[in-house]
Amino acid sequence: MTRESHRRTMQAHTPTTTVCPMKTLVVVLAVLAVVGGGTVLLVNHYGGWKTLTGKAWAITYEVSAEPAETLVEVTYSESATRYRNETPQVITTEKPLPWTFEVVINAGERAQVSATPKAGQVLTCRILLDGVKELASATGKPGETVSCDSVTGT
Repeated sequence: MTRESHRRTMQAHTPTTTVCPMKTLVVVLAVLAVVGGGTVLLVNHYGGWKTLTGKAWAITYEVSAEPAETLVEVTYSESATRYRNETPQVITTEKPLPWTFEVVINAGERAQVSATPKAGQVLTCRILLDGVKELASATGKPGETVSCDSVTGT
């Protein structure tokens, strides 16, 4: 038996398998439905698309003084993450003036900054949206704490 005749004999006895396009389509659609349904369940479990896309605002806090002092106590709020709908953290620290700090505040939450001056010092605070639009500003009395706050849009 020659190679060619052996090859023809093997081809004649080898069963051919055909792929049914309809079965393939059904399997692909079933997989897509399971994956899509699982995605929807997970998104809803974590608060919906709005929460996952993290609607938040870029906030700039500013504190300045007359006369300038080396350190003042500053308290401000900051969202830990833009992907969770949580109340912002409040942080207190000593900072030199003038002081500027950028944070993210989730939509609908309060942006706030306050500063406690040294005796006789006058402080001014501002809260800016995207570093441009002034949301709040205040100037305190000599030696008194100054505070600014604003609720971010939803």
